[in-house]
Formats: sequence, structure tokens, C-alpha cells
Amino acid sequence: MDRLSPLLERFPPTARVFFSDVLCKNFESDLEDGKGHIHWLRSGEIEVRSAGNFVGTIAGPGVIFSPIGAAHTLIPKPEAEVVCAEFEFGQRFQNPLIAIKPSIVLIAVEDAPEIAVVHKLLMEEAFSNRCGKAFGVNQLLQYFVLVVFRYLIRTEAIPSGITKALADEKLLKAITSMHSEPSKPWTLESLAEVAGMSRASFANHFREATKTTPVEYLTDWRICLAKSKITDGLSIKTTARQVGYTSPAALTRVFTKRVGCSPRDWLSRSTESEKH
Repeated sequence: MDRLSPLLERFPPTARVFFSDVLCKNFESDLEDGKGHIHWLRSGEIEVRSAGNFVGTIAGPGVIFSPIGAAHTLIPKPEAEVVCAEFEFGQRFQNPLIAIKPSIVLIAVEDAPEIAVVHKLLMEEAFSNRCGKAFGVNQLLQYFVLVVFRYLIRTEAIPSGITKALADEKLLKAITSMHSEPSKPWTLESLAEVAGMSRASFANHFREATKTTPVEYLTDWRICLAKSKITDGLSIKTTARQVGYTSPAALTRVFTKRVGCSPRDWLSRSTESEKH
């Protein structure tokens, strides 16, 4: 079963390299724009800190991955060849792929064969003088995001959350069904049936893996989709039907409870903030 396509097709990643050179001094990012960061360490060693706390030290080749855009500092020891990029795929819509904990993950390339292949191509392109280099690197970046999430799922490197749930064969069918068919009238009972588990076992197992309930997760996913759809210009009525609510009033009620304002107010504030 395809674990990631229902998420990535709705929120395809976009990425942009902003640095590819030798890092000789500290790099600091507060990431007020909410975008994620990926840093590829070609050679050398880097200490990573977040909010003043030590995250870890990684030697090249390696990857520093922060999908949610956590504030962080890179400290070269004493210098390192790095490629730094920012990326996003629906951050302001609360895409579940960004809500992983810890918010900064360090990956040694030697431990991740699937990453090593793309890492080599990316480094060769980023440190070359080939024509079209920027375009080539940015295209590889989007694929790299996919490969990193495949790695996180395969290794269950994140102790809880979406990657943990997608790695769990007992939950996979139910959670993928939520992602693929949000308009269906899902209940705890029907989701448990899809998972082939009893209602109680499914609820307990889901909470253990994700730290939330199936119904809460489904609601957050529907609101995530609703934000995307109304931003694209769909009416509240059409959006409500497509994300599983029986009426615009039902969507507005749940949206307001979750977000703190109505869909129209959220869209107005979101549009206004983008102008600034």
C-alpha cells in the first residue's frame, strides 16, 4: 500500500537552495516564515543546537532535517561543506508530515542507502559549474524530501507521530484510507473495521503510535484539507462536502473550534499576512 502519495499529491513539496559552500561560521535560523530546512553535509563536522539546547553532532556525509522549521544553529567544527535549502509542503495548512517530534533529525548517510544515492547526485550537482545547476538541484530536492520520509518510515526513527503510524502495518490501511477518502463518513467503528481490529484495540493502538485519537487525527486532516481548498478558491459549501462534512455550518463549527476563527476569517487573515 502506498503510504505517502495521498499526502504528497495533495501537498507536493517545493524546495529552494540558498547556500552551497564551505560553512566557516555559525549559521542561525529562527525560521519565522515557518518553512522547513534541509542541510546536506558533504564533508566536515557540525554541531546542531535548537533553542540553545544541544541536538547532536554529525560528520559528513550527513543530513540535518527539520520539516516543521524549528529554530536552530549550525556550528562548524571548524568548517564544513554544506548545501542548505528551505522547503515547504503546506506548512500553514497543518500538514501532518511536518508535525514530527523531535523537530530536528540527524541522519548519517552511511546508515541510509536510499538517501546515499540521491545525496551523491545532489552534492555533485550543487558543487558543480554545470549549466542549469540551480534547476537541477531544486528538482533533486523535491525527490529528496520523499526519500527522507521513506527512510523515517522504514526505520521508525521517530518514536511517535505520522511516520510511526505509517510504518505500523496494523494502522496503515486505516490511516491511508483517511488520507485518500476524507469525505467518507468515517467513525471509530468503521476505521477499526478497515484496520481489522476491535474498536478498543484500534483506538488504543492508534493513540500509542500517534499520541492522538483516530477521530482527532481525522478531524485535523480534514481541517488541513479545508484550509488548502478554501485558499484555492473553493466555496465553503463545496469544501465541506469534499472533506466530509454534511453542511457548511458543520464545517464552520468544527473549523472554528479547531482554529479559533471561521474559515472566512482564517482566509482573510492568512491572505493579509502573506501581503506582509
